[in-house]
Amino acid sequence: MMVDINNSKSLPEDDVEALAEYVGVSKFAFKNLAHSGTRSWEQYYQSLLVDPYEYYQKNLGQGVFRYIQTHPDMDHMGGLHRFFWQEKVPLSNFWDVQHKKELDEDSFKYGPHAYVDWCVYQLLRMGVGPEDVQGSDSRHRVMHLLRDADGEYWREDDIQILAPTSELIDQCNEADTYNECSFVIKLSYGGRTVILPGDAEKAAWNSILSHYAKEDLRCDILKASHHGRKSGYHEEAVEAMNPSTVICSVGKKPSTDATSEYSKVADRVLSTRFHGTIKVTIWHDGDIWIDDHSGKRIATITT
Repeated sequence: MMVDINNSKSLPEDDVEALAEYVGVSKFAFKNLAHSGTRSWEQYYQSLLVDPYEYYQKNLGQGVFRYIQTHPDMDHMGGLHRFFWQEKVPLSNFWDVQHKKELDEDSFKYGPHAYVDWCVYQLLRMGVGPEDVQGSDSRHRVMHLLRDADGEYWREDDIQILAPTSELIDQCNEADTYNECSFVIKLSYGGRTVILPGDAEKAAWNSILSHYAKEDLRCDILKASHHGRKSGYHEEAVEAMNPSTVICSVGKKPSTDATSEYSKVADRVLSTRFHGTIKVTIWHDGDIWIDDHSGKRIATITT
């Protein structure tokens, strides 16, 4: 199972600014002056980034049974073309939101994202994959699922869909902004629970809180919504989930970061910006190991 994708082999300018502030140097020094051997701070932090396909090759390599596109924003689908079209990773099921978002090629002229990824997304959501060795299009199953949808495989895999709802999707289509229609996924294993909320914001969290008892939202690991920004932080929802660990998939931007808010509830708040790839292993007995990009143990949670 794979949830979203984003190529990450270079640092966005916002990251450079935040990290330069974090290590206490100017942006020029961060980019150009060596801090360790011959590497600049920028080169050091770039070394923490992991290409999604390279990670797949090293750690998985048997095809993707279930790909979940949480919502149709480009920073959650950067690299679809390479991953599924160029590298031809086999795909069985594609989860997608039935939205009405449209983009044209001109939308990509001055931004960091690639039009080809949007084109591949349109094909994938129609069930069409790349050509196989015989020259025929590969096919996969497309699934448009809503809250508490029941069906084969994901119930057996202890996956629960907390959002979206048709109402949230309609609101996004009307506003032409799509964070609030994100898939919010609850995964359970070994008596532990993980919640992956895409970029869910206030409306989605309010909808979830109105539908579920707070004890049904308890989790051990929370992937911070909307990259750890304050816009994805919902005090009542975070208190209900009561995570011991929060992981931010980009992390600390001084003007928008919610680390201090999450820290009021969680034992620890971790960011990929500072730790690189973060790997969480849940064992069948409920023990949890959390490692950084180098394999160093950041935290251990025991039963």
